[in-house]
Amino acid sequence: MNLSLRRSTSALLASSLLLTIGRGATLPFMTIYLSRQYSLSVDLIGYAMTIALTIGVVFSLGFGILADKFDKKRYMLLAITAFASGFIAIPLVNNVTLVVLFFALINCAYSVFATVLKAWFADNLSSTSKTKIFSINYTMLNIGWTIGPPLGTLLVMQSINLPFWLAAICSAFPMLFIQIWVKRSEKIIATETGSVWSPKVLLQDKALLWFTCSGFLASFVSGAFASCISQYVMVIADGDFAEKVVAVVLPVNAAMVVT
Repeated sequence: MNLSLRRSTSALLASSLLLTIGRGATLPFMTIYLSRQYSLSVDLIGYAMTIALTIGVVFSLGFGILADKFDKKRYMLLAITAFASGFIAIPLVNNVTLVVLFFALINCAYSVFATVLKAWFADNLSSTSKTKIFSINYTMLNIGWTIGPPLGTLLVMQSINLPFWLAAICSAFPMLFIQIWVKRSEKIIATETGSVWSPKVLLQDKALLWFTCSGFLASFVSGAFASCISQYVMVIADGDFAEKVVAVVLPVNAAMVVT
């Protein structure tokens, strides 16, 4: 691995860590945010979170399919821009519908970034390096979930909006890292003369269809756990206790995975 590729890979791994810290500092507290800011009941919060996750996942599938059709560096920058914009907008708007839509945008942008990131690794790394880098990236994700929730708890105790500003700041650094150090993907997609790419080809691939459905359901499992645990605690206790539970359970879970 040459110096340029090493810098690009390190920048992307650092970006993955920072974005996950931002997401980990906000996602588990969305229930508390909606309850305090808009006085929503837990069941309405559950509906809102489900809608946001569903919209985010569905749209991310479509954008993920297009990962190989555009420059991956620019694609990642656009995804991070959308990610940061969602976090900046949520504290500024005063409408629960807009909050849900911006939260859906955040989930979609994060999923797109994760997909394009893996595609970049697949295009540029050798077969011997891919396994190591994918493993390191998975570790970075869990480290992010170890750091994010406790940090979010500390910020929520000061102001309910602070975790969103933290996430926006965490998004700024990856934009700089990728813009400065990440090189463009070396892979060039060769297309035959007269051939036109069509989504129908993907729809006819049953293996890809099942894999996509599995990923779709898995996103609900991983994403819903972080948000539903706070909803459950709010039902049996209150928001203050939910903050403490989230700050302990999610980091311990992520730390166990890392170790």
